[in-house]
Amino acid sequence: MVEEEFEPLPLNGHWDVVGITAMTATAPRAYELALLFRQNGSKVILGGIHPSVLPDEAARFGDAVVIGEAEGMWKQVLHDVERNRLKAFYHNSQPDLAGSPLPVRRRMRSVLRLPFFVMPIMASRGCPYDCEFCCVHRVYGRRQRHVPIELIVEDIRRNGASRVMFLDDNIGGDRSYTMELIRALKPLKVSWYAQASARFILDDELFDAAVRSGLEALFVGVESVDSEARKRMRKSLPSIHLYEKAIKRCRSAGVIFHASLIFGLDEDTPHVFERTLEFLLRHSVPSISPCVLTPYPGTPLFERLMRERRILHTNWSYYDHTTVCYQPKHMDPEELAEKYLEFRNRFFSHSSFIRRGYAQLRVAPFVYFGANLVYRKTTRLMKEHFRNYFNWLRQYNEYKKNSTPGQDESSHRLI
Repeated sequence: MVEEEFEPLPLNGHWDVVGITAMTATAPRAYELALLFRQNGSKVILGGIHPSVLPDEAARFGDAVVIGEAEGMWKQVLHDVERNRLKAFYHNSQPDLAGSPLPVRRRMRSVLRLPFFVMPIMASRGCPYDCEFCCVHRVYGRRQRHVPIELIVEDIRRNGASRVMFLDDNIGGDRSYTMELIRALKPLKVSWYAQASARFILDDELFDAAVRSGLEALFVGVESVDSEARKRMRKSLPSIHLYEKAIKRCRSAGVIFHASLIFGLDEDTPHVFERTLEFLLRHSVPSISPCVLTPYPGTPLFERLMRERRILHTNWSYYDHTTVCYQPKHMDPEELAEKYLEFRNRFFSHSSFIRRGYAQLRVAPFVYFGANLVYRKTTRLMKEHFRNYFNWLRQYNEYKKNSTPGQDESSHRLI
């Protein structure tokens, strides 16, 4: 198993079977690798979120596509490879996670070069919500399924992990399961982090138990400070004041509140950046993940914007949370990118860092400093990224204008 972010791929070796997992932004690279491995005689199986929502596209580059989850299906794939009976598509709908094998984990440091090991783990799959910009329910189903808690405890113990990050879309989606999980974590004496809704924080019993069991940070989808935008997304709390309460509650408990934000919603005008910055500074929010709305394939958002002819292109490598791949309603794409970059510069500036810093002294000052330093560094790199992107977009539009109707442009947009 190779993570290309951390180590070189053995492209020159011969492999009987190569499995490649891809998200949308990494799909072009996955397709490129698939072609290289197939040229060397390997059978290539593509899977992951992107091939699951666009299996016909993925099938053009691989020998087979696994749609959805691989548990309960991978043995069949290998069996068919051995007998030279590989099918084009394999689909296993919502397998029982009690039969999932425990992964063999290697202690690779992250791209942040953290001096400690944070063990990632998923306790559940599936989501009952129907957010327009998300395809989780389409791939993993609307019913939340859980890994048995005894398997999670065994996984943590055998890896000797002292820090655990739950990658579930909402750790508090099933309250009774979450409470049982929290009770099981407490004797392990681990520090843990998770994604959750603000409702998790406002649940006194659940949140207090989580803090006592080692909770140190939460990734929370605030999404927007605009009430109309939150109402249309149907997931967020109805009032921004409840988010203010959740932020204060986390600070009092010594838990980092990491806010996820989305810019470029149909309700957003250029003024949304100033209103959002004022809210974050007023409440001394320690860290954020500011995103540009990304219409991922497989989501209702992508389908709606396609109908409205607002998708600018399908070069998936730019579908990365920060690049404007569609026509916003109240801004030009370049204006949205400029305002977004200016917002990041202001939020991660020295003055903002100092202004918000006092409130973080009793929470996690070193984590606060490190997170803001990393985001400040990545913001500096974005200016060049946006310049290159809009140069590419102008060339692409010129290419489309001069191409004949029906001309195949797949190689231009995918790889």
